[in-house]
Amino acid sequence: MKNKIRDYFYDRLSTREEEEVQKYLCANKESKEIDDALRSLFDDCLTASDQQLRRQTVVKRSIPHVLAAAAALALLITIPISYRAGLNTGEERIAAIEWVEASVPYGEKQTVTLSDGTVMHLNSGSRLTYPSVFSGDSRTVFMDGEAYLDVAKDPEHPFIIKSQNIDIKVLGTSFNFKNFARERTAELLLMEGSVEACVSIPNDTRTVRLKPGDKMQYNRENGNLDIARFNPKGYKAFYEDNSLHFYDMEMADIAVELSRRFNCEIVVLDEELAARRYFSIFTNNETLDQILAVMSSDGKMRVRHSGKTIYLQSK
Repeated sequence: MKNKIRDYFYDRLSTREEEEVQKYLCANKESKEIDDALRSLFDDCLTASDQQLRRQTVVKRSIPHVLAAAAALALLITIPISYRAGLNTGEERIAAIEWVEASVPYGEKQTVTLSDGTVMHLNSGSRLTYPSVFSGDSRTVFMDGEAYLDVAKDPEHPFIIKSQNIDIKVLGTSFNFKNFARERTAELLLMEGSVEACVSIPNDTRTVRLKPGDKMQYNRENGNLDIARFNPKGYKAFYEDNSLHFYDMEMADIAVELSRRFNCEIVVLDEELAARRYFSIFTNNETLDQILAVMSSDGKMRVRHSGKTIYLQSK
């Protein structure tokens, strides 16, 4: 179960397995196995500045409570944790951190306001883990998915997003960041301010600093990291009129994004089409059929409906 708990927080489980883990967490609040698993997870996720505190002890025996909010269709998990940190004075202090998880179902969106005033608009299928109150030298959150952020300015406490093999560091800015573990490509679009991205690529780590109008894309399959330009003034975020922006995106990732947005199953039947790249923008609350009609208007893609599944194939 310890490995399943780890896989749950890294979004590696099926829907059925995720439900099993959630039930287990609720039913075994006193379990030492869960304590150890959570301690290991948060040790993995410490930033360099956090590591200066040299955590020694551990999770209190209370464990995540799954709060089902049927009206909002969102899952929240709070994880109380305590740790002992050695200070420069040699004194010890005990700090309690309560972690909250927001998980957004397919076909839904959610807005989260963090304790520092940062606003995160979460897209369908996204998962965000964040502290109820920020403490320490940085403001760190963990995300799998897509979010549009308005980060509150605080030069003394950089805002950090940890997402798979990408760390994003900002002081105060607006940007869209998308990084789903199950998609080939991660993408960041910067509207205002500046962002530093640290990307772990095969056998190396690259750090890039972006300026407004920069678009960063990282392909996990081939290790390519590309920086290009886009027009921030013409950008409309996904939470505004259900906007969609496909900037040089492979159909494989587009199909997954449309599946999340419209809560349906879309299957790309051949690799030629899956690897084909598209530039498309939809900003008028278009339906799925309207979007697919536009994307297949060049005559190179066939769209076929079968029950609740949509099949895409090269012509």
